[in-house]
Amino acid sequence: MLLAGLSVDEQRELLAAGHPRMLKPRDVLGAQGEPAELLALVQLGHLKLSQISAAGAESLVRFIGPGDCYGAIVLVPGSRYPVSAIAVEPSRVLVWSRAAIARLAEQVPRIRANLFEEVTRRMAGVLSTAQELATERAPQRIARALLRVAEHGGMTEPDGIRIAHPITRQDVADLTGTTLFTVSRLMSQWESDGLLRTGRGAVTIVDPEGLEAAASTEAD
Repeated sequence: MLLAGLSVDEQRELLAAGHPRMLKPRDVLGAQGEPAELLALVQLGHLKLSQISAAGAESLVRFIGPGDCYGAIVLVPGSRYPVSAIAVEPSRVLVWSRAAIARLAEQVPRIRANLFEEVTRRMAGVLSTAQELATERAPQRIARALLRVAEHGGMTEPDGIRIAHPITRQDVADLTGTTLFTVSRLMSQWESDGLLRTGRGAVTIVDPEGLEAAASTEAD
């Protein structure tokens, strides 16, 4: 996290140097391959990070929400955004130019350390996802993705954990390297079994433990 380990005064100085930006659904904050000229901190709402392959296919990498950064690679000379960031709902971000965040990082070295730790975490997440794609069956990948999204961007309610941002079955398919047909079949089955509830782009995990158990025994 960008603010981790900073004193109250350092946090105040960092936040005061940022510029707020409002995003509407489908607004692009940054595009894959563009020079990384801005660092952004999500304050409200959620964005999806996506990547275009050499063959032109788009893949969904992950969702980010309040407290998450986009463009942590900004301090690496000559860096370009490895993924695009697109708002999935009305969102507010705080942005810093490369020059501004570099100046602040010189004054407060912890900022630089936090950004590089974020880059390292993202790389570890990519490797973990690649391992899941290579070793786990589709039901396990789908259940794990839903649970991970709910844990990172979920709201605890009396009847379960509701994913706090819109997420479609196609999004889940893109996250897990599976087909829309497979995701729809499994999520419909799990909904019939009372493990989750869906509707209008919303997903609530009713029984996290039951979902994980069901996925381990479900056929592809």
